[in-house]
Amino acid sequence: MTDKKKFDITKHIGIISSLIAILAGMIVAFIILMISKPSNGVQAFLTLISGGMYVRADIVNLGNVLYYATPILCTGVAMCLAFQAGVFNIGGPGQYTTGAFVAILAAVAWGQKLPAPLSFIIPIILGMIMGALWAAIPGILKAYFNVNVIVSTTMFNYICMYYIVYLVRMLCYDQLKGQTKPVVANAKLPKGFLAGITNNSSADIGIFFAIVAAIIVWFILEKTKLGYELKACGKNPEASRYAGIKSKTTIVASMLLSGALCGLGGALNHLSQAGVYIKVAESIAAEGFTGIAVCCLANNNPIGAIFGALYMAYITVGGQYMQLYGFQKEIVDVITSVIVYFAAFSPFLGQFIESRISRKKVQKANAEAKSEEVTQ
Repeated sequence: MTDKKKFDITKHIGIISSLIAILAGMIVAFIILMISKPSNGVQAFLTLISGGMYVRADIVNLGNVLYYATPILCTGVAMCLAFQAGVFNIGGPGQYTTGAFVAILAAVAWGQKLPAPLSFIIPIILGMIMGALWAAIPGILKAYFNVNVIVSTTMFNYICMYYIVYLVRMLCYDQLKGQTKPVVANAKLPKGFLAGITNNSSADIGIFFAIVAAIIVWFILEKTKLGYELKACGKNPEASRYAGIKSKTTIVASMLLSGALCGLGGALNHLSQAGVYIKVAESIAAEGFTGIAVCCLANNNPIGAIFGALYMAYITVGGQYMQLYGFQKEIVDVITSVIVYFAAFSPFLGQFIESRISRKKVQKANAEAKSEEVTQ
């Protein structure tokens, strides 16, 4: 008889820490709802955790989850790739917005002239290229001039915000609505079979682009030489340089790929059938920062980011019904922010759990060694 393998909790610390972060976030969300309006707090919380199904048991809600998950999955995977390489890319909002703007500009200019699917594929590719180029600048500053990448990418978010407002007014401005011109129907992402199975929700084929991107990034990180070099530089830059890995090139490559993924998210969201526009206002795209929370929940795993993005989108859809219970619409942002806050602590929680387990193993080993000495 062979001994059964014992359950090794250390292999599942990432999942456990993410689940604890989600649970903690939901508990705090419940407390906030109960304090704000005790009479409707329970119903509102049930609506939140059911993704709106408590109010409207309709497949439309699940379709909308796929729609909201699309851009944050792209930005979440982008953060996973950058963080694995040890590059803390906080410039997701800027890279997302530049990709969105170029995709809109291309779709408005060429959407009617190009046949489908080129009418939306070319704008998507151009959006990815622009996101990559925008991210490359702080990447180069970090690699060759040792400029703090957190500071540079954060500042580039604000540079992008003002610069895009200027370019929108110059190139594709709808003066009546104060936003970008509408994308022609031919250049929008088709819904395909999702329209039928989700009762004509906002879901479109963009979710499949995002999922394929997550799988490709996972393959790059786990199965290619580039992925090995990215992770090696992230874990120990000095040792990787000693091993002959070109760390500067790796940093720039990670930022290029991360920026391209953020640009993809912006392009997919703004070419959707839902009709998303860039408004001429001083605001930073929230999808870029939400991607960081998705990355934390996924423990920097691109495949895990798929589930992290679906969870964040699920909460967003459920939160849209909060006004039915007399809550202000801002309560959704408060709850989402709480969940994001706890998600950001997920990696630290995993490290804490791992350190506690390691300490107990050492204590157990020392106790066994002492008992053996006594018996001898």
